[in-house]
Amino acid sequence: MSVATENQEPTGGNGFDPDLLDRMIGLKGNTPDIQTRSQNLLNALCPMLSTAFQSATGVMIDARPGEIHLGRRRELLAELSGDTVYCEATIANWSNEISSLCGTKLIIGMVECLLGGSDPDHLDIAARPLSGIELDMSLVVFEQLNDSLRNLVSAKPDARARAKNPQPEHPEEEDDPIPDFHAVALTLDIEFGAIAAPLTLILPQSVLLKTKTNAAKLDKKSDPNKGEWTERLSDRVSKSQISLQAAVALQSLELGEISRLQPGDLIAFANNGDIEVTLSANGQPLYTCALGRAGSRYMVKIEGQAGPDENWKTDFR
Repeated sequence: MSVATENQEPTGGNGFDPDLLDRMIGLKGNTPDIQTRSQNLLNALCPMLSTAFQSATGVMIDARPGEIHLGRRRELLAELSGDTVYCEATIANWSNEISSLCGTKLIIGMVECLLGGSDPDHLDIAARPLSGIELDMSLVVFEQLNDSLRNLVSAKPDARARAKNPQPEHPEEEDDPIPDFHAVALTLDIEFGAIAAPLTLILPQSVLLKTKTNAAKLDKKSDPNKGEWTERLSDRVSKSQISLQAAVALQSLELGEISRLQPGDLIAFANNGDIEVTLSANGQPLYTCALGRAGSRYMVKIEGQAGPDENWKTDFR
């Protein structure tokens, strides 16, 4: 664990030191105190998040305390936001100015495993911008992080906590609804199979200075919302727009004949009777069809399943 601290602002002339004033009114803490409070919060939050995440989603992750950074909120966002997705959150009666960053590789790997059944230990994921499905599903990660944080810092276990819709990147300063306060960034190092990615909370120092971490432990009984992550993912996939392709088999030709083809040449269908069509999407054969016509448009009529696997939906991601 390492700590990055804010630069001291110089005192100009006879003016009052603004850094000292912020400390006096509780907007900023001294580095050792913030470091200790942050470390204590991380130590309690990491195992709680791992347990809550597995209970709610069935996905096992390992969360460990990572680096702690101190600075202005905008500076921390700029420093830590590479290859991440951004989300804002609130916890009633605690803070409405919570920001979180999650490494895109973690989201991509989780979605790939839940959709395609890949082995987490054999994932080889490169960081990239998230697809629409991945961005939607990243909300579940932020929700679990925010709910775990609420259980630690709120005096009321049922206090309202909300994570807003994640965004591909943090807003520009002129569009940022959250002020540029003295902040602390607490990073959880997340491991999911072969993937390692950061999950970072950015909090006001003023809030952390007033916070006492609850000692209550998370209930390890079965969560009634277990499997919600998979259900929401399946629902999102079912509503996705998929481009279809219809392929018709043509008669066989020798390579020499194919090389001599010219515009205007005709090639017959392979079958003399009904024309058989294979309906595919994303390169995956789905159904066998018959070619027909309705009015001025050619159509295909579904006749049977083409793929060997009835669970072909899991191949779409």
